[in-house]
Amino acid sequence: MFTAPTDTAILLFAHAAEHEVKSKTFSSCHSAQANKRIAGALLRHTLKTIKKSGIPFFTVFTNQQKGRTFGERLANAFQDVFQAGYQRVICVGSDCPALTPADLLKAKYALQGQSMVIGPAADGGAYLIGMHIEAFDPEAFGMLNWQTEQVMQELTMYSYRQEVRLNAFELLQEKADIDTYEDLGIILQKLPILNRLRILILSILSKSIARAHALRGFILEPRDKYRNDLLLRAPPFQPL
Repeated sequence: MFTAPTDTAILLFAHAAEHEVKSKTFSSCHSAQANKRIAGALLRHTLKTIKKSGIPFFTVFTNQQKGRTFGERLANAFQDVFQAGYQRVICVGSDCPALTPADLLKAKYALQGQSMVIGPAADGGAYLIGMHIEAFDPEAFGMLNWQTEQVMQELTMYSYRQEVRLNAFELLQEKADIDTYEDLGIILQKLPILNRLRILILSILSKSIARAHALRGFILEPRDKYRNDLLLRAPPFQPL
């Protein structure tokens, strides 16, 4: 965590890599170790993005989360940051590679004059939730229908119930997040060829394939475009 004379902080609410792979599979034909390495790469990428924004931040990983449900754990994490003295909190996860420092700064500036700012995900969820303390009701927030395709709709209704002014609710650009290995394939195809995260993930996948082939005579099946096409066209590996 960084401290600075500001009333806005970022909350990285995420699973550690070993816990993330229990609920998500980034590649159905690769080893558990490869999936864990991809989860770790996404988490490190998000941390770098947050640090580049220059905004103070808190990290709340799996073992630090408090509550029985996802909603309770998220609400408690927001509450902890507010209780640390911040008036505005911008929450992100580790599953949106397209998130940029500029997005975080835009959210920060939006919250200077607005009560809420949301980054909508392509699947109906949200990759970013920013909120002023006056719009935060921990009980109502925790009871939203989280981890569903209705999250964006739920957040909109929440803002109305909290009497957030209509002109005080801002939407950022829609972005895709990663919930399945199909999502990962689509995002890898959209990232620039020389993107460092793309290079790293493709290297993890290709090494996993090579290792499996050596151990079990594994033959790559062309069921998913990114498994063969992108791997064959991937540039040389450059570590982050």
